[in-house]
Amino acid sequence: MRSGNHRFVFLLVCTLAACLASPAESAEFLVISDIHFQPFTGLDKAQFQRLANMPASQWPEFLTSKNQSLGAIGSDTNYLLMASALDAAKTHTPNPLFILYPGDFLAHQWQERYEKLAPQSISDDPAAYRAFTMKAVEVVSYEFRKRFPDVPVLATLGNDDSFCGDYWIQPKGMFLKEFAVRWQPMLYETIDANAFGKSFRSSGAYRADLPGIESNRLIVLNSVYWSGSYCSSYFDPKDQNCCECENQGTKPGHAQMDWLASELELARKQQKRVWLLMHVPPGLDSYIEVKSGGHSLAAEMWKPEFMQRYLSLLEEYADVLHISFTGHTHMDDFRIDRLDAKPVLLHKIAPAISPIFGNNPGFQAFEIDPQTSVISNWKTYSLNLTDSQKSNPWRLEYESRTTYQLESLNAQSVEQLFRFMHAHPDSVFAASYRRHYSMDASVIATKDLPVYLCTVLNATYSQFAACLQNQGLAKPKQADEPAEVRLDAGARSQP
Repeated sequence: MRSGNHRFVFLLVCTLAACLASPAESAEFLVISDIHFQPFTGLDKAQFQRLANMPASQWPEFLTSKNQSLGAIGSDTNYLLMASALDAAKTHTPNPLFILYPGDFLAHQWQERYEKLAPQSISDDPAAYRAFTMKAVEVVSYEFRKRFPDVPVLATLGNDDSFCGDYWIQPKGMFLKEFAVRWQPMLYETIDANAFGKSFRSSGAYRADLPGIESNRLIVLNSVYWSGSYCSSYFDPKDQNCCECENQGTKPGHAQMDWLASELELARKQQKRVWLLMHVPPGLDSYIEVKSGGHSLAAEMWKPEFMQRYLSLLEEYADVLHISFTGHTHMDDFRIDRLDAKPVLLHKIAPAISPIFGNNPGFQAFEIDPQTSVISNWKTYSLNLTDSQKSNPWRLEYESRTTYQLESLNAQSVEQLFRFMHAHPDSVFAASYRRHYSMDASVIATKDLPVYLCTVLNATYSQFAACLQNQGLAKPKQADEPAEVRLDAGARSQP
């Protein structure tokens, strides 16, 4: 790497098998996240009723006639933007091994938007509400399948994916059962149907094979249960209790930790290398830091009891775990799990299709050696929604091999990259991170860069606070609940 007149070389970790393996032709997989499909855009009550009465197969044509543009920063994804994103993914990566989808199919404020247009409230006609919601899921699945007819789309659920509302997904509830019926065909032969039916309908979790990558397994988690906002009063469904919505506290989160422990033990016995797929990553949410009076506002995304138990599992099964892919923040970012101050597992946070949090839409394509599982490069594609050009073309935002000069994507290499940026905030690497974080929608201010770097390099509030204070910055305020600050960030991004 070069910075000014100096050359810096990352000592990247590579396993003996990776070093000695004969050269193999790389393959690609896609990561597309946080579509937040918003079919309500531009509809009046009569038009909404027509849409609700249509089969899902007729929605695309109808919505195409109602959407006048690809949308704007500060809004969720209308049909045209979703179709444009998937068209671009097909153009740039026509034959991926598989597609990972880290969650959030439905728009923010789904229930409120529905109630404004529907002839009856959710509580008065819950069946109509559930039918409409599942048609929206069917449209998303149809759009993927139309462009990638034989490619497994391995998906998890996000905090907005629920009949009950934001962060209120119900274990063994109706949404899990209905979603399983509609999404299982998208998984093809990657799953055992019986095991999937049992674990997904219970909690939204499952295991799957990764096509084309021998001895690798994907464990799909519903990390919403571990969030500090799960079943909080902030999103209480109140009288919209169409689906027996109950606050089950921390019980679902601990049950999923038990399931994860058993799956990791099984993977070890079967000599499988494990990838994780989840929506809400561990650590802090770097986008929701709000500067006020020289302070930043921080929120831990998981409850401490789940973070502690997760780290215990990480310590026990570090030899099994390979990498994790997540979404939720809508930004192109990273989190690193550490044990004894050493990097162990990387969480690659995917950019979102939805531009609601001040970001441009984006997705990523990763290059992998199928023999060694080494991820050697990734390309980020984005759409500039503020571009005056009518065509609004998707473009290559950056390629990691040249922009960050990483030879492989893992916890050790990303740790070194961010520590280098921390020591050299004026480097070309720091400048690239500041620009690409939101897919070029805005640039992180130089004075704010330490907040984002400290977020990547630290998993808890206390560690984050110490990191900022070591940089001469004020001690951050700690939020009571992560979702409250995220909504505030979203409000500031509205057009």
